[in-house]
Amino acid sequence: MKKLSVAVAAALLAASCAGADKYGIPNADPVGGFGETVSAVSCDFGGHDAAYHIHAQLTVILPSGVTAQVPANIGVKEQCMYWLHTHETDGKLHVEAPSETVATLADFLELWRRSANPSIPDAVAAGLAEIRVVGELVTSAESVVLEDGLGIEITVKSFPSE
Repeated sequence: MKKLSVAVAAALLAASCAGADKYGIPNADPVGGFGETVSAVSCDFGGHDAAYHIHAQLTVILPSGVTAQVPANIGVKEQCMYWLHTHETDGKLHVEAPSETVATLADFLELWRRSANPSIPDAVAAGLAEIRVVGELVTSAESVVLEDGLGIEITVKSFPSE
């Protein structure tokens, strides 16, 4: 058991030294613009859970075939919370708006870029990933309108080279 722990620790250290996380996702800092409106998605102080509240489910598969966690608190910071966000690392996308609204996967990926490591959204933008909605291949994140219960899968083929 001790050998396994040492091996895991060594792998994590090697990944971090190589500029990647434990899944092999290249490390990158979020881009600017947090708090600015993205398409129809505003950033406010919440408090409108009952007005319009839906959930879609996102799964991300990496080039290695491993399923990666979607980061918690995408779209959530002290200054405000976007109507489209995550709370946990379970891939559940929350749309909590003051009235019915349209939010897309592209909107979510842009919020991800502003909130957490943007390597996965950048791979999608570069055409290095496939997007499937309920098992069907789609051509773009912009075409995926988030709906209650919608299942989305992003399979990253590779990451953009630096």
